[in-house]
Amino acid sequence: MKQEQHFWDVDLVELFRIWIDDMGTFLLTLLTFVGLSLPVLIPTLILWYLSSINWSMAP
Repeated sequence: MKQEQHFWDVDLVELFRIWIDDMGTFLLTLLTFVGLSLPVLIPTLILWYLSSINWSMAP
């Protein structure tokens, strides 16, 4: 007969290693997303700043 499994039978060291690997993947995804969004983010921030100071090219 198969032994019943309980949640306290989890190998915490292995669980921690898997969590570290998953966090590494998440952080690389986040870094990639931020890197790819920079060409849109920088002009948006510049325009937002110029809008906030009521900058105008009109003489």
